Amino acid sequence: MKKVDKKIQSVAIYCHTKPDKEKVETAFMRDMLRFFYAQGVKNIHGDIRTVSMLQNTISKINDEDRYDLKIGIGGDGTLLKMIRTLQKNDGLFLGINFGTLGFLSELTPNNAIEGLEKVFKGEFHIDDRMLLKSFVYRKNDRGKKEKIFRTYALNEIVFGHGGLARLTNFNVKVSRRVLSTYRSDGVIFCTPTGSTAYSMSAGGPIISPQIPAILITPVAPHTLSHRPIILPGNEIIHLKFDARVDAIALTIDGQIHFSLKSTDEVSIQKATRSAQFIRMKESHYFRTLRNKLGWGNMTI
Repeated sequence: MKKVDKKIQSVAIYCHTKPDKEKVETAFMRDMLRFFYAQGVKNIHGDIRTVSMLQNTISKINDEDRYDLKIGIGGDGTLLKMIRTLQKNDGLFLGINFGTLGFLSELTPNNAIEGLEKVFKGEFHIDDRMLLKSFVYRKNDRGKKEKIFRTYALNEIVFGHGGLARLTNFNVKVSRRVLSTYRSDGVIFCTPTGSTAYSMSAGGPIISPQIPAILITPVAPHTLSHRPIILPGNEIIHLKFDARVDAIALTIDGQIHFSLKSTDEVSIQKATRSAQFIRMKESHYFRTLRNKLGWGNMTI
């Protein structure tokens, strides 16, 4: 994590869809716009929800454009949605929690303007979060393997059966060496950031985001000796499936679904790009665990 001094000239705003909070969020975003205009920022865009709430006073985001600052107003789901728009050499991410848990968010509506003032003064740190990159390969009519799908994940990439409640064989190789065949309901491949999400619920360990690693966590494995395993971040993972299964479900960060054929092959590896989150204070991950997850708290 490092402190930086960077001039912000373009801002993209993403907002979650919560009609019961629309009035409060609209008033907040208008205050935020006034702040940006006072700072001389003219290139301000929003997603469909934001543009609608601000009555078309700003333009719609072009997800293929680069922005110096991307702001997510909502919960963790909003920030995960922002990751879907990550571009090469993209700027900074900032979460303002209007949701519930807000594990990745840094500010609240009460301290957001004060926090933004510090951001524009360069009084912040960068929390560099690792991403996973995955490719799906499928044979075409000529029997040649083609790349048909690519995705990035901040939390996890999950494989499961295509709707049927039965075990599936997931054949996993690490850097072309056989790791194991997981006979289970599913398998989770996650980043250190994602280790506090679905993987944790499935019994996986918590990994500090400062450690570049890939965590594999089986979901309800048939063999009890199949435990979660942490791999170095430079490993490339290859995945094949049970040929007897009709379909495999691929889910990215709990938001994107892609249907696989049993004959498809998948590769997973650490992405070269990363997500840079703004933090007001340095090295506060353990405090986040305690405050957001009640980690280590004891009730006597």
